[in-house]
Amino acid sequence: MRYPRALCHACDMRATDRRGRSVRFANESASGGFVAFHRDDDSPCEQVTRDGRVLIDGVEYRAGEAHMGGFVVQPV
Repeated sequence: MRYPRALCHACDMRATDRRGRSVRFANESASGGFVAFHRDDDSPCEQVTRDGRVLIDGVEYRAGEAHMGGFVVQPV
C-alpha cells in the first residue's frame, strides 16, 4: 500500500486552509500537478497549493499529488 496513513475521502471533504475556508483538491492538468480551490467560490487557494498544509477538525495535515495522479492527504 503506497499511502498507508492517507485519510479517507470523507475526511478530505472536511479540509480547510489555515484561515478556515473549505478547500477541494485537483490535478492541474491531465499530466498531473496539484492545485487547491476554495469550495465556496471555486477561487484558487494559493496557500494550500503552495505548501499543502490543510486543517481537518483543527489538526494539521499535508495534501499533495498522489503517485500516478489524484491527490492524497496524510498526517504531517
